[in-house]
Amino acid sequence: MQKSPASFGLNAVPRQFSISTGFVGRLAALLVLLLTLSAVLGACGPNPTEQSGPTPTVSSALKIQTALVNLFITYQTAPGTDEDKKNAAIQYARENQILNAKDEAVFELTIEPAEREKPITDKVNSMGGKVRNVAVMDGTVKMRISVPVDVFLKYSSSANKDNFLADLAAFDGVKYIDLINSRQIQELQNLPDSPAALEAMYQVSRNEGVRLMGADKWQAAGFKGKGAKVGIIDGGFKYYKKFLGTTLPADLEIKDVDEEFGGSGVIDEDVHGTAVLEIIYSLAPEATFAAAAIDGSDGELKSAIDYLVAQGSNVISVSLGGHGSAGDGSAPIDRYIETVRKTKGVVFLFSSGNEGSAHYTGFFNPDTQGFHQFLPGVTRMAVGNARSTTLPTFFILNWEQWSLPRSQVNDLDIVITDQDGTIVKSSSDSQSVRPPAEQVPFTLKSKGLYYIRVRQKPGTPSYTKPFRVHLFGHNTTFQFIVPQMSVADPADSKGALGVGAIQWQEDKWAYYSSQGPLPDGRLKPELSAPAGVTSRAYQEEGRDVFDGTSAACPEAAGIATILKGANPALSADELEALLKEAVKDLSPAGVDYANGYGRLSLADLQPAQGIKPQGKAVAAPTVNTANLQFPILVYNGYPAPKVEDATSSKVGAPTPLPTRVGRPQDGATDDSKPDAAGKINPTPVPNTVAPTKSIPGPSVSPGAKTTPTTGPDLPPVNNVTFSDNFKDTTSGLPNTGNAAYANGSYKLKAGPNQLTWSAYPPSTVSVSDFGAEVTAQGIGDRQGLYGIVFWYTDPNNYYLLSVSGTGQYQVSQYSGGSYREVIPWNTSAGWKAGASNLLRLVAINSTISVSLNGQPGKAGQAQGQGSVGFAAGSYGNSVEATYSNFKLSSGK
Repeated sequence: MQKSPASFGLNAVPRQFSISTGFVGRLAALLVLLLTLSAVLGACGPNPTEQSGPTPTVSSALKIQTALVNLFITYQTAPGTDEDKKNAAIQYARENQILNAKDEAVFELTIEPAEREKPITDKVNSMGGKVRNVAVMDGTVKMRISVPVDVFLKYSSSANKDNFLADLAAFDGVKYIDLINSRQIQELQNLPDSPAALEAMYQVSRNEGVRLMGADKWQAAGFKGKGAKVGIIDGGFKYYKKFLGTTLPADLEIKDVDEEFGGSGVIDEDVHGTAVLEIIYSLAPEATFAAAAIDGSDGELKSAIDYLVAQGSNVISVSLGGHGSAGDGSAPIDRYIETVRKTKGVVFLFSSGNEGSAHYTGFFNPDTQGFHQFLPGVTRMAVGNARSTTLPTFFILNWEQWSLPRSQVNDLDIVITDQDGTIVKSSSDSQSVRPPAEQVPFTLKSKGLYYIRVRQKPGTPSYTKPFRVHLFGHNTTFQFIVPQMSVADPADSKGALGVGAIQWQEDKWAYYSSQGPLPDGRLKPELSAPAGVTSRAYQEEGRDVFDGTSAACPEAAGIATILKGANPALSADELEALLKEAVKDLSPAGVDYANGYGRLSLADLQPAQGIKPQGKAVAAPTVNTANLQFPILVYNGYPAPKVEDATSSKVGAPTPLPTRVGRPQDGATDDSKPDAAGKINPTPVPNTVAPTKSIPGPSVSPGAKTTPTTGPDLPPVNNVTFSDNFKDTTSGLPNTGNAAYANGSYKLKAGPNQLTWSAYPPSTVSVSDFGAEVTAQGIGDRQGLYGIVFWYTDPNNYYLLSVSGTGQYQVSQYSGGSYREVIPWNTSAGWKAGASNLLRLVAINSTISVSLNGQPGKAGQAQGQGSVGFAAGSYGNSVEATYSNFKLSSGK
């Protein structure tokens, strides 16, 4: 199986993506020369030195992914005999997923217009290559090419001596030449074993999701999927014949699409698909099954869909995804799925991806040298490998300019350095021709630590409008993490339902599960389902559990199959509506970015033949993502973020931030009121989160509905269990950049429309009932906020007391991507503008009370447990808050 960076469910992956790998030093310089683009790698290595060799023209070279061009550079520049050069090139090709098991170079052409397919096929054949597959989707032609490695390396055009790729790129109709981004099967690694396997459910596989989702009740009533046909697309069905008639249907046949297309075949590549089948069979054992094995590329995925539709599949489950497109359903494969859904009535379920801990997003914010600032002044993001073995991975840079003409797209590069700042790999495709995306295949050494940097290509125009960048990793944890907006494609397709993961033992969102919304503002995923379930198939590999959204997707497909069997007359729209009703609403309440409509559950539905939706599922809201920002988790498993001495911000964060909970207004005495334009202004969303706790972390239990009351006259905090005079810089808070100790005080700085915060590690401070007080000064108007962060467990679960510089105060809960008011905005009569003020917060028996300078305020109802810290926020210009004399008592 020829594998390129990709994944099935866990760690959503690249598809139709420009994989490019820069070379360090001399090779990087050679690439610059070969492409005749002196500026392309100028930011990524030493000055070029002149070398000889084939030099494609600029126009054709820009079409070729640099990882492919580097193969020829390796061949030409390796020392030794011709055989030595060949072996060096083959080794490079294997490391970068260019060769298949037959020692053929395999790559993909994008062809426009479609009428050029026949002459390009003839051209490839005349060059000694072979066309393995052609897929036409929405007017775009994807052509897979395989070439024996000897022919590929030694080919020389009779007309101009161009190498194989350069000669092909210059041919009319060839738009791009890319690696084939075949999705790999990748599950979560190094997780603790699950608890002892539960008693057998309906099937031997012991899928805990059967009982958790209430499917056992339906099975007992005779609803086991009879009358429905379910299709499964995956990258491997290893051992499946061993389980036929036990944990799998006895009459199952699997089509190997990859073998059909001239590949080496993938059925025996991995046990992943067998585990997927096992889950669906444990839920709907009387359904009819069909399955197809693919390498994960768009062409094979389309062919597998066509095959399963021809087999009559009503439901299709696909535990794979990628990040090689705009992520808004506009890719050709996304639109093809949408067309099949509309014309054939098939319900598609795709895993949403697993970048909950391997995704960063933020608006491009370059320093004076063009390097993006992940945090103010911080232009590199750590990523490492704590394992005792090497870790193959990849890093994807993707930015939201897909709909712009190529002439207006900014040209960004991604650079990987070691701890000393030496460049070890990079990707520098030209966005004047190619899409706004870069990718670096990479191998993390054992115990290795590296840094990712993003830079505007030197000599290219700077941006004029704010745009958001995304970074994705595979099977890794980033230093700066944003779970939101990380949903993979094709789960983004308007014709598919995305499925997120919950850990079945706790029935809570799994930290790795990708969240929405999509860049176009649509809700994804729509559903969530159990993961981490017992797997008989994986026991053959020495593991007990099947984890990730790869497992959640077939759980959802099994429920869909049961419902379709209960009413075979259900249309695709009706079945989708019924799935959105058959859910348990998890925290936060309502439709949310993590779980969509909720975790699938048949527990509250009575088994019934002919069941139909009741119209209870309201339309999901669409949000305006133009300026949407989310909290950034700084993972403390890496060295503290370092502010670069030579950097300074050119631009501030885009404004305004999304409306969540109203900001304080002049004279506020109750809930926030609209401004003159009729809009409720937002509370700042954190853009800098201090190192606190390693992920995953438990979620905060949602509090009761707000019932504002007048709080008691709060006495000073007694029975102090923890205090901080901020003279000891090791007391637990970060001490760098915008959060620093200052000899008896602690200072937090916040840029325009930002919220900066710090929290003590839970090993230092973790409370339920508590009293806290701190003196604050430095902010003098309502454009800035002081804050006490409390019941903090992770950046998606915390409470926040906000106090403006003029004495308005509010308490809110942040959970699952949205804020909820606990105490609405009010104005304190005891506030001293421009002076030091004492902030006091008490939580006793689920009642939260606020006092400012001894003047009691309103109270609200909520409960939780977690760490405590401080915040500073700005609605306008930058602010600096100074805190002193912190005291904390825990217990009632």
